[in-house]
Amino acid sequence: MNFFIFSALVNAFISGLLGFFVVFKNRKDLISRLFFYLNLSIVLWSLSYWQWMSSDNFVSALFWSRILSIGSLFIPIFYFHWILTFLDLNKKNKNLIRFIYLVVFVIFIFSFSSLFIKEVEPKSIFNFWPVPGILYTFYLISIYFGLTLYTLFILWRHYKISESTKKLSIKYIIISSLIGFGGGATNFFLWYDIPILPYGNILVFIYPLILGFAIFKYQLFNIKAILTEFLVFAIWVAILFKLLLEETLKGRLLVGGLFVFTIVAGILLIRSVLREVEQKEQMEKLANELESMNQKLKETDRLRTEMYSFVSHQIKAPIGIVKGFAQLLYDGSYGKIPKKAKEITVYIKTACDRLINLTETFLNLRRIEEGKMDYQFKDLNIVDLAKSIVDELKILAEQKKLELSFNLEALDIQKIVIKADEVRLRQVIQNLIENAIKYTQKGFVKVNLRLTTDDQQQGVLFSVSDSGMGIKPEVLPELFDQFKRAKEARLIQGTGLGLYIAREIVKAHKGEIWAESEGEGRGSTFYVRLGISGRN
Repeated sequence: MNFFIFSALVNAFISGLLGFFVVFKNRKDLISRLFFYLNLSIVLWSLSYWQWMSSDNFVSALFWSRILSIGSLFIPIFYFHWILTFLDLNKKNKNLIRFIYLVVFVIFIFSFSSLFIKEVEPKSIFNFWPVPGILYTFYLISIYFGLTLYTLFILWRHYKISESTKKLSIKYIIISSLIGFGGGATNFFLWYDIPILPYGNILVFIYPLILGFAIFKYQLFNIKAILTEFLVFAIWVAILFKLLLEETLKGRLLVGGLFVFTIVAGILLIRSVLREVEQKEQMEKLANELESMNQKLKETDRLRTEMYSFVSHQIKAPIGIVKGFAQLLYDGSYGKIPKKAKEITVYIKTACDRLINLTETFLNLRRIEEGKMDYQFKDLNIVDLAKSIVDELKILAEQKKLELSFNLEALDIQKIVIKADEVRLRQVIQNLIENAIKYTQKGFVKVNLRLTTDDQQQGVLFSVSDSGMGIKPEVLPELFDQFKRAKEARLIQGTGLGLYIAREIVKAHKGEIWAESEGEGRGSTFYVRLGISGRN
């Protein structure tokens, strides 16, 4: 057996084995079927190559040279189709795939004519070597080289943008393709009287070997289950063959028992492997779905943040202008207006204040989520701050006929200094007192301030108690989360963001904020604990 016949048989055996292994397990999978067709074309080309090299007459050599050229004709198109499917590009390029199949089919029709292969003649060390027709030259340039190079270009382009396992899989496909198609291309030199022998033909079998390595290492196909079934089947055949050869009854019983045992064990092993493979596929599918959902959530969160920023900035400015004109009308800057109109301007100002506060709330939310909330920490007398806020909100309490009081437990202390951002801390205290007034229909709102000592560290405890609707125990743990409001509180105007922002501001001050309530209808108390710099 000469070198060229040996290389053809090796190519046929390895390609056929790998192709059948893959398609046997995944017959319904398009990628597996195309891979099988590709390897079947290599098998057809290789076996025909063997018969052609073994021919001893002109007719046989011409026939087998045309058959091997048919195998060669279909290798590039199946390779192209398989790669596009592997890269999920087959649907996008379905018209191109159909066109190339049509071109290949037209060439196939003329494969037994002189347009494809004219004849065979002695050339170099070979007794019968094909002489190409014009159609064969067209196939060689457009299909074998043109289509193959275009496919490699697609692979390279996706290799540069792919990540992780996919990138490594593409890498091995490119390497195996260059070796396989490059080795096969050495057969074409003698067709055009270039004195180079086709020793590269032996490289064709390296193509499925490298692909096989990639399949094992990077799981291009589900090869684990295939190999398990093949191994178990091989063991069954070997033991059955041994059973048939046994001549003694004792030997048959022993081998028969072993055969039954291996059947049971093999079935259990195959089921176990299939279950493991199925679980792995489900886990991978779930992981991909979770990753996709995570990306969508991130995108949604980004769009929400951008929307908050855009809407807030676009609303705040014109509302401020409306409020300004309402104030000018109220003050009589544009002349005296009727009493009824003057009352309307008050409503306009109140609505504008509410909208400005709302936009500021959303802006603060965006700043907190992006970590861009700025704080100007300075020495601040929290006693004066609390008193001033209580004084400002007394009118609001009086409108609801509520008793709003401020109590400083240590009467001799008029100054408690803390490191704080006055604007942000004012926002927290004001929010807590306003909420207490808002959710209390009758009774009182008590603001309390006292010193605390905890682990040898002094602090200040600010609290707001009310006789309002109270808070259910199950609501307390999530009270400071975004957009969380008790069902009973939803009838009262609010965004569900105030307490969340207050919590984040207090955390930035290295303090604590929490709420306590004895239950629905029994009032509630909100606490803020902060460290102090000094007292007086």
